[in-house]
Amino acid sequence: MKRAKRVTGVELGYYKCYNARLIAMQMIHGDSAEEYKRVWDYAKAIRMHNPGSTAVVKVVGIDNPPPLFQRMYICLQPCKEGFMAGCRPILGVDGCHLRGSYPGICLTAVGKDGNNNIFPVAWAVVEVENADTWSWFLDLLVKDLDSVKDSLTWVHEKEEEGEADKVTYMSDRQKGLLDAFNKVVPNAEIRFCCRHIWANFKLKFPGELYRECFWKAARSSTKWHFDSQMKSIKLLSVEAYKYLNGIPPCHWSRHAFSTKSKSGMLLNNCCESFNNVIRDARSKPILSMMEWLRRYVMKRCCAKRNGLKKFEGVVMPSVVKMIDRASDEVSKCDVTQADVHEFEVDHISTGESYVVNLVEKRCGCYRWELMGIPCYHALACIVKQRLNVEDFVHQAYHVSTYARTYAPAFHPMPGKHQWPTVNLAQPLPPPFRKMPGRPKGNKRIKEKGEGEERELVIRTKKANKCGNCGGTGHFKKTCKNPPMTPPNAPKSKGGRPRKRPLATALYTAPTVVAPANVPPLISAPAAPCKTKKKSTPTSIPKPKKHKSIVDVLSSQTNTSCNSKTGPVA
Repeated sequence: MKRAKRVTGVELGYYKCYNARLIAMQMIHGDSAEEYKRVWDYAKAIRMHNPGSTAVVKVVGIDNPPPLFQRMYICLQPCKEGFMAGCRPILGVDGCHLRGSYPGICLTAVGKDGNNNIFPVAWAVVEVENADTWSWFLDLLVKDLDSVKDSLTWVHEKEEEGEADKVTYMSDRQKGLLDAFNKVVPNAEIRFCCRHIWANFKLKFPGELYRECFWKAARSSTKWHFDSQMKSIKLLSVEAYKYLNGIPPCHWSRHAFSTKSKSGMLLNNCCESFNNVIRDARSKPILSMMEWLRRYVMKRCCAKRNGLKKFEGVVMPSVVKMIDRASDEVSKCDVTQADVHEFEVDHISTGESYVVNLVEKRCGCYRWELMGIPCYHALACIVKQRLNVEDFVHQAYHVSTYARTYAPAFHPMPGKHQWPTVNLAQPLPPPFRKMPGRPKGNKRIKEKGEGEERELVIRTKKANKCGNCGGTGHFKKTCKNPPMTPPNAPKSKGGRPRKRPLATALYTAPTVVAPANVPPLISAPAAPCKTKKKSTPTSIPKPKKHKSIVDVLSSQTNTSCNSKTGPVA
């Protein structure tokens, strides 16, 4: 409005500007209500141009048209092939709210490649987040992963187990998600995001000691370290110990994780990162958002495929950095060889001792089996034997596995005008539900205690000071306390204080105590300090003025008169 007035000189109303902006957004992104009518066409176009992809649309009232849109699920064929071919078998699942004209929840499933980068697998739009919607989403996801189980990948090492149960799922324990896991994948390993566990834990038990003990317990790779931290928590509070003990350690502590996922992930950062990427897309209409997601994944996979040329060596750069950091502890390890491939490693600083087996790729600290990357105990043995470290890294982190992840190619899609037409009733948008109360702002709501853990200094407002009693928190007008000074005390003179003190105050005569038989001496008053006069510049002497004759005669007359009168008595 201000810019329009500044440029054109015309003042526009608020609603006129709002409607103009709405029309402009519809011209750019399309009409939100009209895009729901073509969801059938979009699903068919996805399956036509990317064979093997899954596009499912669910509506309500298909027998009594017009139906209402309810859900939509998308899983592209290159995404599920790339995940099963090269990614570690761990998926993060999460949901985020849509910010467009119509309500909804966007459910996502995101994996991690060999370089610890996110790899989106599937996404869906549902009406709400509950056990029913999560069960529907997970059921379709499991079927898609099972459809490509014949891919040559290290994920399918054990044929006796189902493919769905081999994948580890990381979640935030959202509404209905645990019930959906028990229903769809009852035998799968489920991990909980430790950041969300700590957010709930610190509401009841805040403090730096609780925080330190909790995260040390979560990162513990051995049961001995875990029990030690739990004992420390029990000493602080028995209730806190019971709270954490009520959550099975297999969901949040590394020492109880399974080794099949080759990941020690404690946080659901992969989904949080993906939700942050699609923040702007969530405010678009449904088909515009789906197209934005498809193009983003297509461009990302193409860029990763083209970037394979810069990788040198056998393992990925992120793994090389982890090995370099772990190699700093090798000098603190004392290695004792017991057999050809078995060793005892003593850590000088901590005094702990572990058994390392290079053939089985196993260490007593459990990090090597859990992550698939040699720990510093194993590195000390490998260095002593002068072996190649890359031979002991799991193939999930190899460059060849990373290349298989992004090998499946995406096929481009034409615009809306070339989509096929489906002879089904066009669905209407979901009913808009206006929530009670004042609408919430776009600012993220911070968790309790989040601002207290910041290291930056926060400027606080200065407290008010009363001019009557000197207290804080109130003014003189509302003060009910007695004054600081008595009412008859002389008031101080106003004005600015002197810059230089008086001359008499500069010198104080010493007091001398005279004996009793000697009369007191009266001291003369102190002479004022002589201040040096400022030197003035010498001026040119003026010329003498010559007396006139009248002045001379008048002066003589005065002297003669005075001489006659004589001296004054």
